[in-house]
Amino acid sequence: MTKLLINGIVFDMYGTVVDVGAVAKACKEVAPDPIAFNKQWRAKQLEYTFLRVLMEQYRDFWQVTGEALEFAVERFGLQMTTGQRQRLMEAWLLPSPYPDVAAALPRLKEKYSLAVLSNGTPEMLSSGLERTGLRPHFQWVLSADAVKLYKPSPKVYQLALQQTGLPKEEVLFVSSNSWDALGAKSFGFKVCWINRTGAPFDALGPRPDLVVKNFDELTNVL
Repeated sequence: MTKLLINGIVFDMYGTVVDVGAVAKACKEVAPDPIAFNKQWRAKQLEYTFLRVLMEQYRDFWQVTGEALEFAVERFGLQMTTGQRQRLMEAWLLPSPYPDVAAALPRLKEKYSLAVLSNGTPEMLSSGLERTGLRPHFQWVLSADAVKLYKPSPKVYQLALQQTGLPKEEVLFVSSNSWDALGAKSFGFKVCWINRTGAPFDALGPRPDLVVKNFDELTNVL
């Protein structure tokens, strides 16, 4: 495998650094099948980001998440109190990191400048990274809210270059979302796709430079 010549690594947040499946724990309060409910919530959350970009009707990720929750509740025919809604939404502020992340980031930080680039609002990202204790590992925490668009818009990936000062060819973008990895690769980044589940990659264009199962494997490869 050819060694990548990079000076900075930019990470996606949700599903990459932190486990969105952990939100399913909060869903137990309202849903008999919290895993299915959470998958629907997450799928609709992402769908709404894509649709809002196409419609040029931006709402920040917190509002989009709330709108997707309302859909999921109706889709499953559930009832939700104001208090339950608040607790479900707050689950996004209290994420759980993947077990391999905390040990890998200090090793990577010794060699590379690290950043987060996410669709999440600045408040969501700040809360999540502080909660997990991961904030000190990242020199930059960047939100798509700065450009009022969502990934995979090239203008969101451009934020990483503007803030880090690194040239495109020296950046490795890391995501477990294949659509995000595809967007970053199309933008011109070197890309690592973290494929924890053995899923197929989206057949829409360029392939990632690296495919690994987790952060441990990523660290060993680099």
